[in-house]
Amino acid sequence: MTFHTGLGSALWRLPTEVITQIFHRCLPEDEYLTPASNLAPMLLTRICRPWRDVAVDMPGLWCRLHVDININGVGQEDEEVDDSDWEESDVEFDDNAWQRAAFCYNSWLKRSRGRPLSLVLRRYHSTKLLGNLLQPYANQISSLSIRILRRVGKPQPLLKDVPALRELVILEMKGPDIQSMAQSISQLPSTMRVLDVMKSPFDMHRLSSLNPVWAHLTQVKITLLHPDAFFHLLHLCPNLSSLTAAAVFGYRRTSDSFTHTNTHTNIQSLDIDYTTDSAMILNPLSIFDTLSLPNLRVLKARCLTPVHHKQLRKFFVRSKCPLERLVTDRERAKYAALIPSLDVVVT
Repeated sequence: MTFHTGLGSALWRLPTEVITQIFHRCLPEDEYLTPASNLAPMLLTRICRPWRDVAVDMPGLWCRLHVDININGVGQEDEEVDDSDWEESDVEFDDNAWQRAAFCYNSWLKRSRGRPLSLVLRRYHSTKLLGNLLQPYANQISSLSIRILRRVGKPQPLLKDVPALRELVILEMKGPDIQSMAQSISQLPSTMRVLDVMKSPFDMHRLSSLNPVWAHLTQVKITLLHPDAFFHLLHLCPNLSSLTAAAVFGYRRTSDSFTHTNTHTNIQSLDIDYTTDSAMILNPLSIFDTLSLPNLRVLKARCLTPVHHKQLRKFFVRSKCPLERLVTDRERAKYAALIPSLDVVVT
């Protein structure tokens, strides 16, 4: 007991600068934090009054937040519904429970004191009420991950008036939702750099509907429905440096894109994953057949057929790129012989 009392006294005497460093290291490794009383930073406010004062006065502890509001089951995942179901549901919810949740999240956001915010909006029961909660902090939001939910109101207002937004992740957006969300996404500010719509299928028309936001982006994660969409995306994103694409190519398509070399000079990292059906359908037609990426440094390419690998080796010769790392599913020796300095990882 004497030992623990002495240890506690020593902790109280630590300089504030040291305590702040300790507190930062106490944060969970999760990218986004939840206001759970048994986890930092909330836990740090419950130990003692001096620690609470330090934690509350550290804006950096309160810049990441995962919003997950589940009141009476409202905000749960819905079945496939038509566009009319954007309207808020008539399901009743406990207003007192909402007020408690709103107070908790608002207290958290206030402590950020104007710092850039990274938010995940995964579950909520009213777009309107959530928008009202976030509105005072709209100028701070730099990263936003949002799950599109039906029957909680149209989500477009959540993307309105966010002048500092740099990163947008759509956690779930079905085909019909893209058309509804296109205008809001297209009007995002020129500060945008990262767009992750990996769980949403895009063809050429859907890609074009998001213009002009593509021109600002440097990093994109996306699912593409045919090869034309891949080349169209490169055309729309001249500043792109990193692209992750799921190739769900459902049919062979004859296109002018395969009659000339398609060059993109800024891409340094490409991660492309073919579905098994896509690999078979496109064979021997492949995006690598006419693609040139002269500044590519990292390539991840999976589910490729032997013909694809042959075209991939030609792609390296054509691009003359300073490739440093290749992650693929076969033929390590041939790639190592082609580029001796290359780090080849076979998965």
